[in-house]
Order: sequence, then C-alpha cells, then structure tokens
Amino acid sequence: MPRHDSLLMIIVGGDALALSTAWELCQLPDCRVVVLWPEDPEFSRAVAEVGAHFAAGRPDSRDGLKAAGVADAMTILALSRDDQLNLQAALRARDANPAIRIVLRQFNRTLAAKIEQNLANCSVLSLAWHSAATYAAAALDSSCIRGLQFPVPDGPLTGFAMRLAEDERIAGHNVVRAEQTLGARIVAINGSTNIAIETTIPAGARLVCYGPLQRLLASASRRTAIKRRLSLAGRLRTLLRPRSWRPRRIDAYIVSFIAAVLALFAAGTEYFHNSFHSDWLTAAYFVTSTMTTTGFGDIAPDHSNPVDLWVAMVLMLLGTVFTGLFIVFAAARLTRSHWVRMQGLRPVHRRGHIVVCGSGSIGTGVINLLLGFDKPLVVVEANPDAALVERAREQGFDLLTGDASRDDTLDLCNLGAAHSLLALTNVDTLNLEIALGARARNPDMPIVLRIAEAAFAESIARHFDFQTTFSVAALAGPVFAGLSRLPGARGRFAFDGEEFAIGEIELGGGVEEHLPPGTVVLAAADSPGEFVLARGFAGLGRGTRVLVMVPIAPYRDGSVRFAAVGERVYAD
Repeated sequence: MPRHDSLLMIIVGGDALALSTAWELCQLPDCRVVVLWPEDPEFSRAVAEVGAHFAAGRPDSRDGLKAAGVADAMTILALSRDDQLNLQAALRARDANPAIRIVLRQFNRTLAAKIEQNLANCSVLSLAWHSAATYAAAALDSSCIRGLQFPVPDGPLTGFAMRLAEDERIAGHNVVRAEQTLGARIVAINGSTNIAIETTIPAGARLVCYGPLQRLLASASRRTAIKRRLSLAGRLRTLLRPRSWRPRRIDAYIVSFIAAVLALFAAGTEYFHNSFHSDWLTAAYFVTSTMTTTGFGDIAPDHSNPVDLWVAMVLMLLGTVFTGLFIVFAAARLTRSHWVRMQGLRPVHRRGHIVVCGSGSIGTGVINLLLGFDKPLVVVEANPDAALVERAREQGFDLLTGDASRDDTLDLCNLGAAHSLLALTNVDTLNLEIALGARARNPDMPIVLRIAEAAFAESIARHFDFQTTFSVAALAGPVFAGLSRLPGARGRFAFDGEEFAIGEIELGGGVEEHLPPGTVVLAAADSPGEFVLARGFAGLGRGTRVLVMVPIAPYRDGSVRFAAVGERVYAD
C-alpha cells in the first residue's frame, strides 16, 4: 500500500462505546477520527475532548457520510445501539467508497456471523459475546484479568490470570516445567515478557499466565482453598455482626391484629377473674372458649348479671371477627408462599455456587459459558422469559424470580457459601447496590460488576474496592479500534504499566513478518476447535490461526506504523 500521512476513520455512534473507540484510535499518531452523529452539543464536546472531530448529520444519509469524508476514509465503524442503522450506514458508505473497510456492532450474534461471512472486508462483533467471556472468566477465577474464546467464537473459554510462584512445583523450576505444572503459557514474570524457556522462576515471583480456564482453575484451586480457610475468622465476625441478628420487619397489620386480640383476651380474663371469683387459669379458659365460640358449657356467665352477659356477647362477636381475620391472614400467607415457590423465589442450599444477577444479553452469554464448568449456578432475574425458565428446568440451575437488590432476595441466595457473584443488570447503580448488599453478607466473596462507562467503572473500583469491575465500553473499544485495521483483533489488557493488544493472525498472510519486537505467541489452532499452547511460529504450518500478544507502545509512539485493508498489510 502507499504510505498515508493520515488514515481517516469514521465512527457512527453516540454513546460511551463510540467515545471509547475514538479515544483508542486517537492515541495512534497516523489516525484522523471523525464521529458522525446527529447534532448534540454535549456529545460533540465529549468527542473533541478525546481528540476526534464531530460531524453532525444522519449516519444513514449520503449527505451525512459525505460530510464525514467517506470518500477518503479507510474504515467506517458503525457502533450505534441500532443494528439496522449500523448496517444501513455501512452499506451506504460502501456504495460511496467501494474500498472502505466495514466494522459493525450487531446485537444478534447469529446475524453478525452471517454478515461477516458474506460481506467482503468486513468484521462484525457482538458486544454481549465479547464481554461475556471476561465476566465469566473473572467469576470463575478472580485473578483473571481478561477472558476470550479461541480459536472460534464458540471455542473454549481462555483467559489471562495472575499467579504467584509460592508452590514448590513452580518456584525454582524453569519455564517449561512450570508451564507443564500450570497447564498454561507463562507470558510474563515480574512484569517482564522477555523470558527464555530455561529461565528459572524465583520464589514469590508474579506470573501472568494464559490458558484454558479449566486448566487455570486447577492451578488456582489450592490457593483459593487456603485463602478461604484463612478467612474463616472474618466470616465468623460477619455472622456475629448485630445486623446479622436483626429481626425481619413484620407486617403492621399483623402486629395490630395480634395486639387487638391480646388486649381483648387480657381485658376479658381480668373481668371474669373478678366476676367468677376464680383463679386466672379458669377465667382465661372461659374467655378462650367464648372467643372461639367453642362453648363446652361447663362454665357459664351469671344470667342474672346483665354486665356478664354483655361482656360475653362482645367476646363472642369480636372473637368471631378475629377468627375470620386470622383465617384470611393465614390463607393469604399460604397463597403468597405457594406463588413465590411457583415463581422460583426459594432458599438456595447449594455451596460453591456462582450467583448471576441479570439475564440480559450479556447475562445470557455468561450463563452459557458458566454451564460448561463444574460449578452450581444460581440466576436471579426480576422478569425471566419462558426460554430462561425452560433452560433452568432442563439444565438444572436455580432460577430465582426477584429483585437482586432487595435484602430478602439476596438472603435466599446463600451468599455465605457462594463461590462468586456477578451483577450484570442494565442499570449501573442497581449493579452497585447488588454488589454492596452481597459484600455485607460475604466480604470475602469475589464480586464481578458490569458498568457501562469506563470512567465510572474505574471510580467504583477505586472508591468501593471492587477489583473485578469491567466496563463494556472499555472492553469493546480496543477491539473495535483494532478491527478497524485487522480482522483478528481481540482486545487489549495491561499489567505492570504496559499495555498489550491481543490479536489473531493467519500464518502465511504476511502479518507475522511485521509484528514488532516483544510480540508473544500464545496459542495456535490448525483447524476450527483445535487448541494448543504455542511458544513461537516454529513448527506451525501455513494457514494456522495464531493468537498473539503485541505491545502497543511502538504503535503509539510512531516507531511502528501498521495498517490493513482486507488481507494487505504494511508496516515500518
């Protein structure tokens, strides 16, 4: 390709995802970014703050696309919340510029795959599919900093996790031996990715590992068990908190009913104790038989005393009223209990279970991934659809129909014995409320939070100390930015102050020849569904799909230029 001083990228969208993607692209010195969206002064200022240019106009109109510079653009990224608008804008852009690369955001994962297969030079991503992998991985292993499925979208769940070389099976051994023990690829030791296979791992070293979650969980099981034993005292302190023993709130009507019955019973017993000149038990026996209209006849009021007769009649009448009210309250409570049980709101008696709060698009993706692991699953959803109810019945996970932010709903989830909890509703503040309520019941339980906007997610993580808080926009923004140039972009993650892009390349296409120094080969797949960990390109055949970890710094400082249109690539 000819060199370009400035590669034009057009972004269609008006939310946090569009801003996140624009910011990612603006960090590269060879990019010029235009965000196309209807006139919105506040959003326009936000676009300017990330370094992009705002173009006001309809994304699906020729005039709007022309104003954004579609004729000279390298890529259009249609990232709005409207799938149809995204597709319309992309196709109109292709009409105006047949060479333009298309990157689409689509909710429907099946449609996304079909569009990608049938539209040339196009990448389509479902946010729910992409982000669900990280949420599920973090719920299974709280040290997991990013999750993805490789080599195919429905492939095994893999991830990057942190480990400490505190085990005698790892510390003091070389990298090859440690990788065999972990069943994972060691990509960094104490923050350095420049490691040789003969490197000896020192005791206490911080390791970043990549591999299938099944293998990562096996290496984390011992550490987790030790952590949970050490936290037993903390759980006991939580259990003994005054809040833990606070009685539940009683219905005011029931309190009033009980008080009225007791007051009437006490007044009647006092009166007939004096009238009969008998003991208290006899007087109470007479009042009870009168109020319940049992009337054995062994004791009767003095018929010559009108007051006795009036008091007895009042006791009988009010006793009948109270008996009817008692039956009504009891029937209502039984009906309510039966309805609640039919709805699935019942106490959970599992242990080591994962609680998923919210079963929207992302929640459904997380549930699909977690069902492949040997962990009991509890799903809390306020309005479950028939498909979710049927899945719960067929696949054996618990479905509770209720508001997860309510204390009584969380109390049913047995959080004291839970493995982890995910708050995945569509409302950020509701997710925070769920997380805080869950922490009050089990401070040691890992909690995974879904937050829409990246800055808000960082604030919550910082102020409330929720380490596994992920923003959907922050997870997807780097992926869309990468897809604008290369079809195999998978995202980005950071550790020890260094950022890396995750990408999937095909050997023989020329991309591998232009990867910058510091690139780490993670895994390979000779055919769809076949997954093997790899340490380099040696021994891999042409056409093999390879997952690589690429340092981002060389691209941001301009020492490496990299662009792709379709299958053609250039770099310096």
